[in-house]
Amino acid sequence: MEAPNSRNGVSVRAYRGDAMTLLAFDLDESKTKNLTGFSVRVTPGIRKPYYLTNLLTYSAAILKKNNIKLEAAHSTFFSPIQKFRWVHVPATFHQIQEPFYGTYKYEVTPRYMVDEILQPLDRSLTLTVSIDVGPYKSDDFQIGFTRGFVESQAYTNHFGNNSKVRPNKTDLIFDIKAKSGSVKRKKNGQDVLEDYTFEDQHIWLGWQARARIMEFLDETLSDNTLALDVFAFDLDEPVVCDKLIQLAEDGRLRVLLDNSKTHVGTNAFEDKFGALFNEKAKAPSAILRGHFRSLAHSKVFIQKTKATNEPIKVLTGSTNFSTNGFYINANHVIIFNNGNIAALYAQVFDASFGADKMKNFPGTSFAIQEGRDFNESKIPEMTVRFSPHTKEAATEFFAVISNRIDHAQTDVLFAVMKDDSASAILKAIKAVRDDKEDIFSYGITDTTKTVTLYKPHSKRGVRVAGKGGTHILPPPFNKEAPIPGIAIHHKFVVVDFRGKDPVVYCGSSNLAFTPEQRNGDNLIEIRDPDAVTAFAIEAIRLVDHFAFRDRKQNPKEVDLHTNEDMPWYASYYDPDDLHYVERTLLVGGRKN
Repeated sequence: MEAPNSRNGVSVRAYRGDAMTLLAFDLDESKTKNLTGFSVRVTPGIRKPYYLTNLLTYSAAILKKNNIKLEAAHSTFFSPIQKFRWVHVPATFHQIQEPFYGTYKYEVTPRYMVDEILQPLDRSLTLTVSIDVGPYKSDDFQIGFTRGFVESQAYTNHFGNNSKVRPNKTDLIFDIKAKSGSVKRKKNGQDVLEDYTFEDQHIWLGWQARARIMEFLDETLSDNTLALDVFAFDLDEPVVCDKLIQLAEDGRLRVLLDNSKTHVGTNAFEDKFGALFNEKAKAPSAILRGHFRSLAHSKVFIQKTKATNEPIKVLTGSTNFSTNGFYINANHVIIFNNGNIAALYAQVFDASFGADKMKNFPGTSFAIQEGRDFNESKIPEMTVRFSPHTKEAATEFFAVISNRIDHAQTDVLFAVMKDDSASAILKAIKAVRDDKEDIFSYGITDTTKTVTLYKPHSKRGVRVAGKGGTHILPPPFNKEAPIPGIAIHHKFVVVDFRGKDPVVYCGSSNLAFTPEQRNGDNLIEIRDPDAVTAFAIEAIRLVDHFAFRDRKQNPKEVDLHTNEDMPWYASYYDPDDLHYVERTLLVGGRKN
């Protein structure tokens, strides 16, 4: 879903994501003289309106000259956004306790500064767009993203520098309502020390992915006619483990749990879960510890009827059922409330539930065929692929996907944990960034020695790292907690979200050639404009967040002040600049 508006030389387009909105702005070049940015006023339903927060403000001298008090300076009314787009996520700086879901009104106004004086807001230039903001969910299809922002100013404001999301490294199941820490928060203008719980952290960090997973488990638990089959790699999230054990006690759970080297031995949570399962479970509940040639890497819930074993719905994605997966990593989940899709996953589970079955899986039709296509009403048109594959099968579909990336028409956006493995797919992503200047390329990987940040007067794509950036930022920013684990655990690539044939590749597959022949995984190709847009917004959100930290860590990569005489917005009107490609792509209509 998107909502455009244009008038008087000003244009705004709002895109709906998963409980977030991408706002794109444009301004006729004739109206850019003295442009200092954009103010954005948000009205959530019938609640009190507020201006978006901008952590970058004017210098102290300019604030003083304009009589702007420091405590008010971070409002975009006083410090307009100096970008032509913004991703708004409720419950980041406003509506922390009870975020509103429903119709949001966004009022965007270009602002001007003359002789260091911020000019009054000109309502004749204000454009309004209204769009639904809330979880990406319908009766039949849902998407959920974790927040994954331990290293952020928002997290620091809410929880300080405490990055611990569990009390110790030994207890599998613990009381999430126990105190985790304390932080100074503003109350009526005063600093007040307040306690918070693990649950407070978990809800904020786990965001929509956590909510969707808990809803799925609660629905299954509350109906004793339902049962669950589970593929799990990491398994230590305390509430998830507790709910799974309850199902096991009811005789309603089968689990295929990875036993590769990181999941066995002293204090391995997966071993502890296995022991607890064996102690509590009642038939026909069953657990299999095993792995394929390398890993049992899928993260899947399959809901079924207990009496007839009929598959009903399935949850999949990149999110491990662990505290790291929910609360540290950037991840996604996808839910299909569709019997045919659930049946396919159930068949794959049955074809894997046994040591010999796992060994022989590459020879099954699930692994050999190019993929299973779905084209039904109420769910996206898509293809689902299962691994481990034979080398021949992997070679064939890697060529299909890399060819699609090679022939992108408008954009390639991605968030992948590792993008330097041997892979035609990952190679194609790099080629777009480096060689195709008219394609908007914007992506993030977890760690890399090859950060490519934005450079003025260049169309080269952006590739940033979630880990390795600085968490000690210059004033006025607070020191941030370092990330205790993987930051970017996503495995998705978006192609042509603004083109006529948008597609996203997502799921648990790392998109690497050798793991695709060794790991149990599922790779989902979704060809639905709204779903693809949700993933595109997620990529932009993550790149925007970590690019700033990467720039501080890599000061020689780009000098944003090579020409102090150029206004900040000049790059957005330079046809040879990535900002120009971005501005014209995001605010305009879909390219045909």
